[in-house]
Formats: sequence, C-alpha cells, structure tokens
Amino acid sequence: MAKTEGLRERRRRQTHREIHETALRLAGERGFAKVTVEEISAEAGVSTRTFFNYFPSKEAAVIAMPPMPPDEDVAVFAAAGPAAPSDVLLDLIDLLLRDMARHPPRRDALHGMFALSQDHPAVLAAMLAGFETFQRQLAATVAARTGEQPQDEMPRLIASLTMAAIRTSLENFTSGNDDNPVPYVERAVTTLRALLGR
Repeated sequence: MAKTEGLRERRRRQTHREIHETALRLAGERGFAKVTVEEISAEAGVSTRTFFNYFPSKEAAVIAMPPMPPDEDVAVFAAAGPAAPSDVLLDLIDLLLRDMARHPPRRDALHGMFALSQDHPAVLAAMLAGFETFQRQLAATVAARTGEQPQDEMPRLIASLTMAAIRTSLENFTSGNDDNPVPYVERAVTTLRALLGR
C-alpha cells in the first residue's frame, strides 16, 4: 500500500511541475498576457480539468508554490510532540529542507517566477496568496505537533519565521551560481541558530 501511495505522490508532483514549467515557458515565449489556460494544458499534455485540479488560474500555475512534504514525513514531524519553540522551528525547516533536497526547484524557473511577479500585479498577488496558503499549512503542521490551534500565536509565528527563511534562501539562490538550493537554506538555518543562540 505504501508503495502505491508513493507512486501516486510522485506522479502528482511530476504533473504539478510539468504544468508549472510549461506555463513559465509559454509566458516567456509569448508574453504572459497572451497565454491561455487551454494553451498551457495542451502543451503540458493534460486536460483543462486536470489543470484546474492543480491550479486555480494561470497566475497560480506560473507561481506554483511547492506542495507540502509527503503526509508520512509530516506525520513523523507531528509525532515528535511538543518541544521548545526553537526546536520546533528548526525541525520544521529541516522537514522542508529534506523535501527540497529530494525535489529541488530549478533556478531558472524560480528566476522566471520572481521576474513575472515584478512585471504583472496579478502574478504578484498570486505569489503572495500562495505564500499565505503555504504558511497556513505550516501553522497547521506545527499545531498538530504542539497540541495548539493553527491560529494560535506560536504556530503562526513559527510558520512565519520558516517562510521568511525559505523565501530569503530561494531569492538568494536565484541570484547565485549554484544549481542546488539546499546550501542556501542551510546558511539560513545557521543564521537562525545564531539568532536563537543555538
């Protein structure tokens, strides 16, 4: 059963990435305003219905926030139980870092995403909405571990700090020369540890 779920998860990630990369490529070739959902779907080899199963709009497809880590990894994180907030924060970043190492984003794709967000207000709005949604998912993940509610202060604060570390790392990654984003996140973790006195 676990093997079947693993294959389904891999296929879901692959389709997510294919639609995203197709949307970015077409936006670069034709201009974002001229690209339609139907064109993206056809180029990616999926139906428009499948497109909308993954993304609510072409703006969201261009942004393509990463999916949360697999449920089994999130369950292991939650099962560790309550701990000092700094430990939960570092464990949460480590959870995302391990998933990023398995499924690293492409530097050129991230660069294209950030560039489009600067040129198109609708893309920027989609990016900010994506960050907010992902941050809420992180807060819920923290709450599942600590026994608090996702809207409580500590889960929201830990999620916010995690998002800040990941976002800063990815922005630095897009302007660097390395094709691996992991070292950029690791440097952010080192900085966080210094700030936390760890």
